Amino acid sequence: MALPLILLTAGCQPAGSQHASEQPISLLTAALPETLNPLAGFDSYGLGKINESLFTLEGEEDQLPKLVPLLAAKEPKISADSRSWEIQLREDIKFSDGTSLDAQDVVASYRAVLDPRTASPLAGSLENLASVSAPTENTVRFQLKEAQVSFKTSLLIGIAPSELVDPAQPVAESTLSRTPIGTGPYLVEDFSSARLVLTANPQYRSGQPQATPVIYEAAPDDNARSQRLATSGFTGTTLPPRLAHSFSSREGFEVFSAVSADWRGISLPAENPLTSDTKVRLALNLAIDRQQLIDAVLDGSGRPAYTFVSPEYGANYAPDAIFTHDVQRASALLDEAGWMRNGDEVRSKDGSAAAFTVLYNPGDTLRRDLSLAVAAQLAELGIAVEVQAATFDEAEPRSAKDAIMLGGGDDPYDVDTQLYKMLHSSYPEAGAYYDNPSRYSNPEMDEQLHLGRTSLDPQTRSAAYRKVQQLYVAQPSMLLLAFLDHIYVQRSDIEENWNTSGLLLEPHDHGTTWGPWAKIHEWTPKQ
Repeated sequence: MALPLILLTAGCQPAGSQHASEQPISLLTAALPETLNPLAGFDSYGLGKINESLFTLEGEEDQLPKLVPLLAAKEPKISADSRSWEIQLREDIKFSDGTSLDAQDVVASYRAVLDPRTASPLAGSLENLASVSAPTENTVRFQLKEAQVSFKTSLLIGIAPSELVDPAQPVAESTLSRTPIGTGPYLVEDFSSARLVLTANPQYRSGQPQATPVIYEAAPDDNARSQRLATSGFTGTTLPPRLAHSFSSREGFEVFSAVSADWRGISLPAENPLTSDTKVRLALNLAIDRQQLIDAVLDGSGRPAYTFVSPEYGANYAPDAIFTHDVQRASALLDEAGWMRNGDEVRSKDGSAAAFTVLYNPGDTLRRDLSLAVAAQLAELGIAVEVQAATFDEAEPRSAKDAIMLGGGDDPYDVDTQLYKMLHSSYPEAGAYYDNPSRYSNPEMDEQLHLGRTSLDPQTRSAAYRKVQQLYVAQPSMLLLAFLDHIYVQRSDIEENWNTSGLLLEPHDHGTTWGPWAKIHEWTPKQ
């Protein structure tokens, strides 16, 4: 959530006299990945271009995607208690080095993620996996510690050849970080801190992709990326909403908006005397005008977020679990909690000022602008918020006392994975510091989260998750603000010359591996 592996990228190839379908696809990105190792999180969302997963995503942009077989031959065989998941593999799959995919490759990949020695950032998503084994050459069996209907979302991890997986080696040191071998449609031709070039895998089972090469070029600054797209012939990029929307009236470009389960919100640290107060946490949620933030900062590209669950979750969504904007009630709650205001001054209690610091990633202008807008709204309530830039490494040791502008929804294809790590009291100890960063603990919440995770009855699950949202709005742990729309800009001649693929509902992790280019290997030239 706080450390996304964003593959927003490109290669500088100005448009010339070539037909658009004969030119490289060159994408500008805010950041290139530090590693290409699927066991470190790269290609781990079911849409791997190099390393594919057992399942992939299929669906429309305004609904939760279905998880459908990719390397798996069919749907899992699940035991009656939902603790044993058996996957049959396809038998026509080869890695780009010519070796065949078998169950040992899957077993080695998952065991490496589980092994503490690899220090895989994916380990937290497999906390319920007890073991993985290969009963036959093409069968994989996952044994869970307890029932978990949402385990299918854990089958989106990219698979590497077992011969190249060393469970005693940290994933950051693996040769897979620079030269991955996968079953996907693309190969790595070049990879550096400035540029990633993918070329077609000539051995790909359904035929080599025709959109090739795909070049990703790093351009961290939003304004510079916007200017380069406008003047240098790149295929496309992703931009903050206001910059992206400036291309709507510019000839030669199209703007795409993808709905997401990607939220932005502010942690409320447990060791700050103001933000640790349950009445204050509720007051902050009532005081914030979320729609004003969306209109002013996101240029209308988003929806208010009150809990971690968006309407796309259907029966699992509680539409009445919201915070009505009510500054008067917020002020009264602060008074009740003893945080009193003296004229126009900052509120105080027992000599402590009603103040806290919000940290944001210095490379993310959207998080900065949201933080400043929240600070301006809370200043009117008598609360002083200081906004500071801090890298995620710098923010971690400060997370108990300082708030952090976070993003989440990194694995949103089941409501369990959207909620459990953010609200269960076993976190952040069971995961990373940005999991349940406010150290929220509520026995009834734990009970409902566990019921939703383990129940095999869909109605019981839905009732539990609606209850979770009701408990949350009564006693919030964070200051959730908005679900973002991800905005992409692309040259208009692409749609004129290519049969492209559609958008999907997107997770927190996004960039030029998503949007119009999520399934770029399926593109075919128009005649």
